Amino acid sequence: MGSERSVGLPAANAAVAVQWTIAFTKPRPLERFVRVLRATGTDRRGVFGLESPQWAAMLAHQPVTRVRFGNEFCQRLLPSGRELQTALDAASASGLDLGLAFPMLTDEGLEEADVLLGMLPERTEVTVNDWGLMRRLARRFPALRPIAGRLLCKMLKEPRAPSAAYLELGGRGFMTPGLQRLLERFGVSRVEIDVPPFARSADLCAPRRRISVHVPHGFATTGRICCIGNLHRPMERKFATGHTCARECLVYWRELSDSREPGDAGMGIFQRGNTIFYRYTAAMVQALAAAVTAGSVDRIVISGDWNAAGSADLGS
Repeated sequence: MGSERSVGLPAANAAVAVQWTIAFTKPRPLERFVRVLRATGTDRRGVFGLESPQWAAMLAHQPVTRVRFGNEFCQRLLPSGRELQTALDAASASGLDLGLAFPMLTDEGLEEADVLLGMLPERTEVTVNDWGLMRRLARRFPALRPIAGRLLCKMLKEPRAPSAAYLELGGRGFMTPGLQRLLERFGVSRVEIDVPPFARSADLCAPRRRISVHVPHGFATTGRICCIGNLHRPMERKFATGHTCARECLVYWRELSDSREPGDAGMGIFQRGNTIFYRYTAAMVQALAAAVTAGSVDRIVISGDWNAAGSADLGS
């Protein structure tokens, strides 16, 4: 997937305080990251082989302080207990904090989550994308620290939108007073969001909440149907739930297109598994940079499964 255009980011200035989190779905890329991190020391530019100067500069000047394990979008990608222990051991050996992320969950998934949550040390951050899990976390695991994930922090993020006015029809999204009261009830002090199309820096803030922003891709929509996982199925059974999963989404993705005129500088759109993503434009990155400078955003989450230049999975 193509690299972003270079823009001036304040995060290249060491005076700007922003934390970096590297997110992994599987343990092998995480372990590889830890090995490379030890070998490269303070210079993180070589960790991902970044082709885009803006992300390389940001990683070079701001230390990676934590890693995150797990997937936000599909219950089929829940780690096993053994995989989680591998991730915990790798993070601990490198002096990095580790957080655990969960997708939307069925009743069966909630039971699996109980086992994983029971393995975590106190005060571990847990990114939650399911209100049932949020309630379960508060009742059964009060020593853990909940984070409201991207699926709970609603935003209208249509990458085919013709203008900012179209997206304003969705209202205030995750900044609505009702959601803020709900987050307060569950003791959530940090939320995770994307940079929406046509974003202004003011769109990347929340009252009384610390904000983490995912880069270099945002998600537009997600669901239960995995296109790539259904390609091998007979026609009469295609695109239904309940099929077996070979985790094709960790290897394959597909480009999507919209109806823009040829040469129109729109953002790229692609699908991975059951989720559609979009790549940030230079203007969107500039909005994020302004929010970092203003102190509205204090943490950046970058995918370790796909590096910032859009290349394939590390070490898989």
